[in-house]
Amino acid sequence: MLGEDDEDGELFDLERQAGDAEEHGPRVDIPSVDDPSDSLPDPSTVDPAIQRAFVTAVVYANVALLGVSLGLMLVGFRGDWRLGGASIAIGVLAGVRLYQTVRSFKQRDTDEDADAGTDGDAPAGTDGDATAAADAASDIDDATGGDDGVADASTAATPGSEDR
Repeated sequence: MLGEDDEDGELFDLERQAGDAEEHGPRVDIPSVDDPSDSLPDPSTVDPAIQRAFVTAVVYANVALLGVSLGLMLVGFRGDWRLGGASIAIGVLAGVRLYQTVRSFKQRDTDEDADAGTDGDAPAGTDGDATAAADAASDIDDATGGDDGVADASTAATPGSEDR
């Protein structure tokens, strides 16, 4: 069979058969898709402080992951507590610095929002989250009739209010 001539006197040709299948097979229209990178902003317009915080966090995260995982492998597979322990300590310290970096960035971002006056829900000097939570609890208590046996923020006992 292989190497034998077919009826045309040519050797068996898979490419010719595949070409015939393409001619007789179904036609499929390939849809065009817009390039999503066209709608992305220019990376050079990113605030340098944000970019620095991001790169710092990425480096700390990589060091933390490498340090902890390598240290655990050194301790577990080789029993090398000295080098493995040092690697774990470096990884944990990098993880702590990562946490501090992210937390300080979030705090700075929150402070900038408060300074810009975009958080107009709560007056200056009050905790907007606590006020909103108390309002939500009061609304829920009003909707349920208030007879659930749980004191809400407006009826909570304060010094000197035991006689109410």
